[in-house]
Amino acid sequence: MNPPKRSLQEIWRLGCAGEALTEEDFEHFKSLARSRFHTFALSADEAHQSRGQKEAATWIALLIKGLVRELRENPGLERLWQNTTVA
Repeated sequence: MNPPKRSLQEIWRLGCAGEALTEEDFEHFKSLARSRFHTFALSADEAHQSRGQKEAATWIALLIKGLVRELRENPGLERLWQNTTVA
């Protein structure tokens, strides 16, 4: 019997915690994580393009600080980050 389907929110929570996921759920988690990393990259790029140099540097430092905190608190997400081309 197949396990019940999980919501994307549950997949995200379990994946971030580093819990074991089915292959299908892990693929969903990787997709969600890629989207999160892409959002980070877009935010940093937008800061460069739309703000003055000093303000952009401050904004990007805050983005990085937030990302570092998120990765430290979520070992599953951190593992995926380390295996991406974004890292």
